[in-house]
Amino acid sequence: MKLSAKERQELTAKYMKTKEGRVKLAAAFEQPLRNERDYKSIGRKTFYVEDVPDGAFPVYQKDPNITAYVVGEEGENILAVARSKNVLVPLFEIASNPEAHIAEVHAVRYNLPQRMMDKAASEINKEEDVRVFEILDASANTVNPDIPTTAPLTGDPIADAFALVEEHDLYVARIYMSSRDYSDIRKWGRDILDTESQGVLLKTGMQAVIWGAYVMTSPRVPRGYVYVCTEPKYFGRIPERIPLTIESADDNRARTIGFSCYENLGIGQTNPGGQSRIAITR
Repeated sequence: MKLSAKERQELTAKYMKTKEGRVKLAAAFEQPLRNERDYKSIGRKTFYVEDVPDGAFPVYQKDPNITAYVVGEEGENILAVARSKNVLVPLFEIASNPEAHIAEVHAVRYNLPQRMMDKAASEINKEEDVRVFEILDASANTVNPDIPTTAPLTGDPIADAFALVEEHDLYVARIYMSSRDYSDIRKWGRDILDTESQGVLLKTGMQAVIWGAYVMTSPRVPRGYVYVCTEPKYFGRIPERIPLTIESADDNRARTIGFSCYENLGIGQTNPGGQSRIAITR
């Protein structure tokens, strides 16, 4: 039986009043037309993420710099001086506040509130990655020099980038690049490239494994640059006081539904020697 517009509106309003009704209503919704996938953050995979308790400061102590001295002719003990420094990582907030008129909720055939939350989370993840790669750019070329190369990207400059990190007694764990630059790597043979085929991993940005390091792609990675990074615990910290949080922010007078989506975190790259950067000229 076909329902009239008024009957559909009354039935929708009835279901919206209870949790069970909203679940049943959501099951009947169609998927909206999308032009891109929801963005997943990849930049934070480079850092060691730590919770910051309320009232605590994100202060970290660097490993002591131990200097060993040669034993003297008289057989004195070896002297060592420990120099440690505190590192304060400032916190900042990334937020999104989507809202929609209540009439729009009843006018569309998909779960509009859920899509609003998903899209807001996606936008926050994008902004987080923008800041991550700004940090990588700022610390690049300070310890390890950039490796210039011309397109197409081959294994030689990547091998050189690995060597720069490994000279600091570190292992390479992540390689970040844009999809355009990754297209060169797709043409490599399988003797070098271990391509990932699991859809669940591809959706997270992971594309392949090169010499034990995960290759990650994202539109937020600047085109023409490849970032080679060590393991998170040796690279830096992301202190997170408030993880991605979504709260209701409805305005009954304006008859709008809304959400306050936010996170409070910091990004600290404490070991510039743990990364190297390849600059590609096309």
